[in-house]
Amino acid sequence: MAGKNTVLEWGSKGNVLVFLHYFGGSAQSWQWVAQRLSDDYRCIALNLPGFGKIPALEAPSIKAFADFVREELEKLGVKSYILIGHSMGCKIALQVAAEDTAGAVQQLILVAPSPPTIEPMPQKEKERMLHHPDAHEAETSIANAIKCPITQQQHDLAIQTQLRTDPATWRWWLLEGMQHSIAERVKGLQIPIAVLASVDDPVITADVIQEQVMKVLKQAKLISTNGIGHLSPMEAPDWVASHIRELVSARGQQHTGS
Repeated sequence: MAGKNTVLEWGSKGNVLVFLHYFGGSAQSWQWVAQRLSDDYRCIALNLPGFGKIPALEAPSIKAFADFVREELEKLGVKSYILIGHSMGCKIALQVAAEDTAGAVQQLILVAPSPPTIEPMPQKEKERMLHHPDAHEAETSIANAIKCPITQQQHDLAIQTQLRTDPATWRWWLLEGMQHSIAERVKGLQIPIAVLASVDDPVITADVIQEQVMKVLKQAKLISTNGIGHLSPMEAPDWVASHIRELVSARGQQHTGS
């Protein structure tokens, strides 16, 4: 069995939806989206190593995170699934799909994705974020990321998960993970890919989406909105969940030829 702290699940029927969280988040960060989908799908959210009280990887890398995801799903007996990432989780999801020789990943849905290229971040912002764990900087990071109000429960969770992130894993992502390009590995992906993004996202801007995501994933479908920031699974769970439902349903109809 997968580790009891590694996995959160909602629902038990239909297609399996696997959720990978953002940098500084956890499996719980997906709860508001998963709850809206659990009547029709089996929703599995994973805590990645170094996040959500999961022990950190000894040598973190994009590939090592992808290996972890695959191994945990094997423990759960999941052989076919739709993979959904948010921010950092998207880069890991892309790596999982690129290495998927068994055809397990049926579809990719990328929410406010960290690009498969090098993610841009102003040096001053990176230096600020390297002060970790720090409650004041965590508050600043959340305030800088959102564009519409989140609930107190969501805010508290976002702060808690950020402060609990393993310091070495935190530094790895800021100094190495986001700098590591996997563009060559993923540009040939043949599975359906959709990108959910907001033109008002202050972290992964519309220009980054166009230049560093869509130009690499040429077959991907872009679904855009406005008025939402980077934490869309918390800021706008209805919007995220409804598009996931539509995309999964559309793929199912194509698959059956109807």
